[in-house]
Amino acid sequence: RSIAVINPGNPCGSVLDMDTMADILMFAAEENLVLLADEVYQENIYDEGRPFHSFKKVLRLLQQKKEGTCDPIHSVQLISFHSTSKGVLGECGQRGGYMELVGF
Repeated sequence: RSIAVINPGNPCGSVLDMDTMADILMFAAEENLVLLADEVYQENIYDEGRPFHSFKKVLRLLQQKKEGTCDPIHSVQLISFHSTSKGVLGECGQRGGYMELVGF
């Protein structure tokens, strides 16, 4: 079982705030869901007041806050996706990307 989140959103570049991301991570932890974080548009943000934060960064901050406990946040499985095809320059003709597995 898994949950997929696209952050930032396309085409408008809307960005989740850290509190919302923390809520999503806690939900994934409590429900034992793998979190699929599609973060390929992280270079396409148009509101300087809403910076991009990766799910991995927010996960690590939550894990630090709960260090030394048996909180389910320590067992979150996260897959982060990034692409070289979706950047600011719109290199959509090129295909390339990578993913990172955390907690597996």
